[in-house]
Parts: sequence; structure tokens; C-alpha cells
Amino acid sequence: MSDIYYHAEKRLDTLKKRTKRCVCKYCGEKLKLRRIVFSQETDARVEIFCTGCDRIEYGVEPQIYESAKYFVENSGFSAYPDLENNDRTTQMTIAKVCEIMAWHDQNLGFMNENGYVVPVNMNENYTGRCTTFSEDELSTDI
Repeated sequence: MSDIYYHAEKRLDTLKKRTKRCVCKYCGEKLKLRRIVFSQETDARVEIFCTGCDRIEYGVEPQIYESAKYFVENSGFSAYPDLENNDRTTQMTIAKVCEIMAWHDQNLGFMNENGYVVPVNMNENYTGRCTTFSEDELSTDI
């Protein structure tokens, strides 16, 4: 087996694993593998692609995306204050916060190229999830 073939197969295996576990850092959508043709060459490359954003995207762990999205939406933070505040800049800010969070988790050894290496115990209060109670459950008549 040639060295080039081995590296191509290893890369493809890595990309397949990422598409199963990661989401787009811009929109949170699932990712897919897609053959991208850059030229007339028949040797086209396979890349991870987000169909929601219509872009090549390596992706992030879903927990990171949820945390970054919640942070941006609830703090009013913008990584691009000089740009018009719209859906696109919000997506770009979420993606930038995802990059920061992923770097942080990798730097502390919580993640590697295969995802988290420690159990993730997400605080659902910080991802926008909430609990709904009925009137009966809120009744103070005990």
C-alpha cells in the first residue's frame, strides 16, 4: 500500500468520524461528506460540508456549539462590532466563540481530534434549555 493512499484513507476515516459527531460552527446543522471538485482533475477531494450554510466546514462538538450560541444570544457579545448587526454577523460571532471554546478545551486536555476525552456534564441552564411546569405543578396548596 502506498504512503499517499494510507494517508488519504486515514484522512477519510477522520472526516467520517467528525461528520457523525460534529455540527456546523455557524448554524449548528449536521455535516455531510461531499466530493469537492476544485478543477478539471478527476482526483477530486472529499471534504466535510454543511448543507445549511452551503460551505466547507470542519465542524465543532455539538456541546460547544450549544454553549457558544447561548453565550452570544444572551450576552449581546459581537466579535465583529464594526459590522452591521444581522443574522450573518451573529453566525460569524457564534463560530468565532466556538473556535475559542474548542481551543480552550483542547488546550486543557479535555478534547483531542476524536472529541471529548472526559465525560461532559453540561449545565442545561447555560444552553437555553428550560423546564415547563403546569399550573398544577406550581400550585402552592400542599
